Amino acid sequence: MSSAGSFRQDMREELRTRLLDAARDITTSDGWSAVTMGAVAARAGISRQHLYNEIGTKRELGNALVARETDGFIAVIVGQLDAHPDDLEAGATAAVAAVLDHGAQNVLLKAILSADDGRSESLLPLLTATPDVVLERATDALTPRIAGTMGKPADGDTRRFVDALARLIISHATQGTGPIDDAVTQTRWIVLGFLARSQ
Repeated sequence: MSSAGSFRQDMREELRTRLLDAARDITTSDGWSAVTMGAVAARAGISRQHLYNEIGTKRELGNALVARETDGFIAVIVGQLDAHPDDLEAGATAAVAAVLDHGAQNVLLKAILSADDGRSESLLPLLTATPDVVLERATDALTPRIAGTMGKPADGDTRRFVDALARLIISHATQGTGPIDDAVTQTRWIVLGFLARSQ
């Protein structure tokens, strides 16, 4: 039987999901500049003050939205690493291919990239210029996973390797720097260099 505390936590998580879903829907249909706290609150069926109490400012709402989307991308990477538990080269290259394909289909990422015209408000800086929202979040999540694949504790080299992979993915996903095969080739070079250094 769940406690009152866990029930409240479940309800709070459900509310947060509704709020982020509302912000995502508005962003994908009309752009981030159309997202107002009033519009999000109305779409989620709560008061604007309740939204402020739960999320904070619009900037914090953007951070939370991008962080949640980042977790979805991380889950794609983890799925491929788990599918190749004893082969970092195969796992990392499959992960990069899968996550870039996922990004190409991701409606929020498409909306963020297409809205960045330099004139309207944009979420793009959260992806590219605010390291704690995407880069550090991904590196923190994936470093122990990569270390586990190699059967060793995470160290500075492992973190630097994961940071390099994350930067490669962000670059290809946000700047369209070439076909996915190019990113896979770059990933293979990075992995092989890392493995050679780790021996």
